[in-house]
Order: sequence, then structure tokens, then C-alpha cells
Amino acid sequence: MDKISIVTPCYNAEKYIMETVQSVITQTAVDSGRVELEYIICDGGSTDRTIELINSVNSGFIKIISEPDAGMYHALSKGFQLATGDICAYLNAGDYYSRHAFDVVLDLFETKPVKWLTGLNVSYNDRSQFVSSFLPFKYRKNLLGCGYYGMKLPFLQQESTFWSRKLNKLIDYDFWPTFKYAGDYYLWRRFSEVTELKIVDAYLGGFRFHKGQLSENLEAYFAEMRSIGTKPGIKEFITLQFDRLIWMGDAKLKKRLNRDGLFQYNHQLQKWE
Repeated sequence: MDKISIVTPCYNAEKYIMETVQSVITQTAVDSGRVELEYIICDGGSTDRTIELINSVNSGFIKIISEPDAGMYHALSKGFQLATGDICAYLNAGDYYSRHAFDVVLDLFETKPVKWLTGLNVSYNDRSQFVSSFLPFKYRKNLLGCGYYGMKLPFLQQESTFWSRKLNKLIDYDFWPTFKYAGDYYLWRRFSEVTELKIVDAYLGGFRFHKGQLSENLEAYFAEMRSIGTKPGIKEFITLQFDRLIWMGDAKLKKRLNRDGLFQYNHQLQKWE
């Protein structure tokens, strides 16, 4: 049986934590016994009801670390050093998965040569309502390396992204916590050095927009991206102009131009192709 490890960093998250936790522990793949779940919650020493609410779930899947930390990526670093699952991901307090997300991920990791996977880019409002989604185009290694995803093209959505635990050996667990904003970009850069990010035309998870989140400070985020990104050249600039048009196009065009990097469900054969 495969095992999935999910890490959630949080601090004083009583308003949002239960929706996030429930989206992880009530996955259909978990309920059916298809997958073993390891859910690690790294709390920064909350002073509100966050820990009380998590404990009220009374789930054997959850491991809680509650102690002061140096920020979100310090918390994640601690969590992933404990992770033992075959497949890994992290989900911030407030964001949540589709109930069938793990089944889709398992379908692909079990039958396709996938090490790193993302799904539809989905967002919610502060009332947990699904408000937008779109199919990503390609995430190219050279454009990712110079920080174009986020600064010039849509972000790679962390809430919809899963990867093989084997990629965790690429993480410098001392360096990762030095990021305050763009620690996800650090991960993507490291992973892109050894594997291609595949896309599945499916809803896996989404990002909640709400006041006070770290992602509001885009200038600080971009500054951290530039600190580890490579300088773009003429090749990257030309590719960017082409890809921009495709990203703005409809899903049919994206599918046609990314046949090798995209998985779609074949209803006649009842499988992902």
C-alpha cells in the first residue's frame, strides 16, 4: 500500500484549520483504505484554539508538533524531515483539497512515470467558495529557473502539487528555513533540476484568498525569487512571449500543445492517459 505524507504549517489558525484538516483526513482514498495517510501538523506555538480544535478530531493519522519556530518554512522543514510517505505535499491552513485528490494522484503515480505532479489552478474566496480555475500550460525548466512563473506568468500552485519523497533529498533543510516568502519557489527550482513537472486536468486542491496572508507581499516574494533565480537570456525572453499567448488561450489549445506533459481522463477507457 502506498503512503502519502501531508505537512501543514500553522500558527493561530483557529479560523481556518478545521477545513484544511478535514480535507486531508476525509479523502476518499483514505476512507477506502487505498492509501496510508501520515498527516504532520507543525504549529508554531499557537495561543488560540488551534491545537484544541485539531485534537478534537481524534484522528490516528495526525502527528502534531507544537513549539515556537522561525516561520512557515522552518515549520515545513521540520515536518518533511519526519515524513515517511511515498508521495509528499504540503497544505497551508485555510487551503483545502478536493475530496478525491489523493485518488487522482495515486492513479497517476501508480501507472505513469511521474515524480512531480500538479493539477488545475483553483482559487477560493474567504467564504470557502470555489471562484476560479484554469488549466496550466507547460512549466518549463528554464523559465522556472529565472522566476518567470509568478513574475511574468501564472504561479505554480503549491496547493495542487504532489511529488515523490525521493525528491526530498534535494532539499537543504538548513537553507530552506531562511526563506520567509518564496520557499515554495526554492522547492520547485530544486525539483526541476532532476525531473519534469507533469500536469493533470483535474481539480486537486486550491488556494484561499484572505487578508493577512504572506502571499500578499509580492514584492518581498519576488525579491526572494530573484536571489536564487538565474538571469534570463534571449532564449528565455523569446520562449516567454510564445508561452504568454498560450497561457492566455483556451484549454483546447493548451492541451494540443502539451500532449506529452498533460494527463487527461479517457471516459471510454476509464483511465488517465
